[in-house]
Amino acid sequence: MSETKEVALVIAPFGKLPELRLNMTAVRAAEQRYIEAKTVNPSTYADLECSFNESYRVLKDHYSQIGYQLSLAEKELRLAQANVVLGAYAEYLAGKPKAADTSHMKDAFLMKDETYLALLDKVNQLKAFQSNFEGKIKVVENVCRYMRQKMYLVSKSGVPTESIGVTIGKR
Repeated sequence: MSETKEVALVIAPFGKLPELRLNMTAVRAAEQRYIEAKTVNPSTYADLECSFNESYRVLKDHYSQIGYQLSLAEKELRLAQANVVLGAYAEYLAGKPKAADTSHMKDAFLMKDETYLALLDKVNQLKAFQSNFEGKIKVVENVCRYMRQKMYLVSKSGVPTESIGVTIGKR
């Protein structure tokens, strides 16, 4: 098998949010081996399971890091929202009747604030990454479940496992 070069996903820093560098090398290596699960046998099972488990561990770790960044971004978004509502929007409402305070007007003020919009974009970006990682985790789970089921069927088939995978001669 060829060497896998380092692959990383870098999420740029923003405001108080630090840069997030996610090493995806193990994940990429496992993704390249998914097709091997189709022909898994007792001699290849352990290596594939190890590769997929490492990928799963890395994905879960990255998923939690993205979740933490998302919570920080949402906190910053709420602070930006508070600054707009208590700042420009409050000034706008000064001296106006209560009927002038509508959700549409408040939303319009938020959509005009560049800091709020940038943070909203960051939150949405992190949610997209989180969704992508959820999908990758589900694929690893399904592939491992398929391989376990196939190994179970092999063990119950009555075929001696020491002869499976041997192509020439005896072991």
